[in-house]
Amino acid sequence: MTEKVSRKSASGKAPRRASRHGGSSRGGQRGRGGSRRRPITKAPEEKLIAPPRYRKGSMRVVALGGLGEIGRNMNVIEYNRHLLLIDCGVLFPDEEQPGVDVILPDFSYIKDRLDDVEGLVLTHGHEDHIGGVPYLLRLRPDIPLIGSKLTLGFVAAKCEEFDEHPKMITVEDPDSLKVGPFTLDFISVTHSIPDALAVCVKTPAGHIIDTGDMKIDPLPLDRRLTDLRAFAREGEEGVDLLMMDSTNAEVKGFVKPEISVTPAIDLAFSNATRKIIVASFSSHVHRVQQIVDIAHKYGRKVVFVGRSMVRNMGIASDLGYLKLPQDTVIDLKAAKDYPDDKLVYMCTGSQGEPLAALGRIANGVHPDIQINEFDTVILASSLIPGNESEVYKVINKLTALGARVINRDNASVHVSGHADEGELLYMYNIVKPKNAMPIHGESRHQLANGLIAIKTGVDPQNVILARDGDVVDLYKGKAAIVGSVPCGYVYVDGDSVGELTDEELEKRKILGTEGFVSSFVVVDTDSRSVVKGPRIFLNAVAEDEGQFRKIGSRIIQVLEDAMMDGEKDTVKLQQLMRRTLGAWISRTLHRKPMIVPVVTDIATVSRNNK
Repeated sequence: MTEKVSRKSASGKAPRRASRHGGSSRGGQRGRGGSRRRPITKAPEEKLIAPPRYRKGSMRVVALGGLGEIGRNMNVIEYNRHLLLIDCGVLFPDEEQPGVDVILPDFSYIKDRLDDVEGLVLTHGHEDHIGGVPYLLRLRPDIPLIGSKLTLGFVAAKCEEFDEHPKMITVEDPDSLKVGPFTLDFISVTHSIPDALAVCVKTPAGHIIDTGDMKIDPLPLDRRLTDLRAFAREGEEGVDLLMMDSTNAEVKGFVKPEISVTPAIDLAFSNATRKIIVASFSSHVHRVQQIVDIAHKYGRKVVFVGRSMVRNMGIASDLGYLKLPQDTVIDLKAAKDYPDDKLVYMCTGSQGEPLAALGRIANGVHPDIQINEFDTVILASSLIPGNESEVYKVINKLTALGARVINRDNASVHVSGHADEGELLYMYNIVKPKNAMPIHGESRHQLANGLIAIKTGVDPQNVILARDGDVVDLYKGKAAIVGSVPCGYVYVDGDSVGELTDEELEKRKILGTEGFVSSFVVVDTDSRSVVKGPRIFLNAVAEDEGQFRKIGSRIIQVLEDAMMDGEKDTVKLQQLMRRTLGAWISRTLHRKPMIVPVVTDIATVSRNNK
């Protein structure tokens, strides 16, 4: 299968595309600074080909995020003017997006059609699938949210922070639900969070399955298996389009069961002589359950640290998904009453986030937890590609403080929540879809997933490698890309949503890496002379301001030459000063700081005061 084949449209031609807001030449996943999260880059000369009008009797699928990246997952399914949304997640920023809190799906495709939305199905409770829900509800607060009990529990807590109280419909395997013209069937799948569901969407035009994030764990901690029998039954009915998780499609074999990490964690506890700090995702209820059980075995108290960890574990416990032995969990403030060898801190920060609990502990700025010699730190989560540098910085800091750090490099303390190649092969062989559309992954993951589909007998012409914004029509059992719609990054920056531009982000990056240079000059355009200056000021630039005296005379000459030629526009004089100063800095100092030139014309001021 080639990209040309897999991206073939109904007309037989691959649609051309334009670079969208937030695009980049890097590959793409959610990590900071890695190659895992960027959408596929489009050539500057490419143009979006608008899709044809919706053809009655077809099903239309548009991904508003999650294709060519891992994060901000959101799919829109249309049938006869009715819309069904599946997931609404966020993407977390990397160092190329300084100051950005999260990145949302682009709602512009549905913004004028919100009244057509019948409901939003949430496959599970991870941020990259539910984090964007409050922002969508700002546009229409009464969209029904459909999901499992734990998923909706996490969503409700998130919405409460935004003072939103959405309508929620709780479902479980094997529930069936009618939502507008859509018949929805739900199937249990295992993942790194309890209560994950795949959703089957049926209309007279076709039968689609969206797996959400999933794997096939034969020994799940909660005994809730991926229901392969249900998938087989759907396959017997005939599945027109299978949209399946691509994250681990390149990984050979099968994911180890969650229970396989228990011996390694137990060994770490048995060898620990002082306090233990365990870092994990704040939604990984199964991993937390393992830590709690082992801590109870060794007579240690567990302390939840970090706002999201405390909130999520409270919800999981209240709903019965987390079993807490009596008197095992204590409050952070109460921990001071116990010796170190009786404590386990369960915290966030496994990806090296500097503001998360583990990052603050490593930096010595956490108000309640300090690292002492012979403490044990366990990073019990996967290392997301792109986060390696930040994670190893934290590990080095902890090691320098005397801690023993246990992570994936020296112990089997984590397994993935996503299906490897072997499991995807099973799924394709069980479901036997007519068409396959790999989702939830960057382009290389989608391609690997598509090749797996072909191995199992799916026609290469029926394997759709779509990108964010591509419009896929399913008509008479055949799926094809028919066009594309704008689908860019929407940045959340404090209270600002969608107002931050790429140009402003570029300025932030320059400020953070190259520094800031401002130059101030007073001129008299009537006498065509520089009256005062230039005064040059530096910020976050290593060189001394004295070095910039060398360029002062050149700036004066350039400005006076321009005024002698009749130039009186201060904006154009500022541009001249920026180019002159920028060229000198680049040539002499080999850097490209942000340059802000200011030219004040006293002749203009004098005329305005008359």
